[in-house]
Amino acid sequence: MKKISCLFALFLGFSAFSQTNEKPINDSIVPLVLSKKNEIKLDALNLIANGRLGISYERFLNKNVSVGVTGIVFNKKSKTDDFLTDDTRTLIDYQVIPYVRYAMSKSATNLYYLEGFVNVNGGEFKELTTLNNGSADYVVVTKNDYNDVAIGGSIGYKLYFKESFLLDLTVGIGKNLFNEDSPSTVARLGINLGYRF
Repeated sequence: MKKISCLFALFLGFSAFSQTNEKPINDSIVPLVLSKKNEIKLDALNLIANGRLGISYERFLNKNVSVGVTGIVFNKKSKTDDFLTDDTRTLIDYQVIPYVRYAMSKSATNLYYLEGFVNVNGGEFKELTTLNNGSADYVVVTKNDYNDVAIGGSIGYKLYFKESFLLDLTVGIGKNLFNEDSPSTVARLGINLGYRF
């Protein structure tokens, strides 16, 4: 919850900064930005904070609507030892997130958006079973794999620098639908640095 609160505060800070510091020069790059229909982005937040590699591709259908996909792979080796001993029930290994975005702002270089997404995710879950050998209780840890699909929504803010470089902030949540052993919710958090071409 602290991470979501921090990201939300960062999101509000960037939006306040961008509205007070908009310069007419941004208007001169609008045609250049709109002429480019593709973006590729790297999720700096997840890479630095959690060792997760997240890469996104986004395609613009028009000024207001875009579609894309994000792939996130987790550094499983760094988490496996902790997973056996901590109180975390699930360990996510991967996420594939197709999404649709709708721009809520008129500006093409400084905008808010709404996002709907599907999150295909999988990993491991563990069950703790308490057994008794006649003289003492002991706990057995059983690990199994899971796969699930979540549906969710996000809000975001995107800011372009020059005509190609961008900062993209995303905050959202989704709910897994099918597997009772998967996490009930999955977060959609990211600070993406990207390039539009």
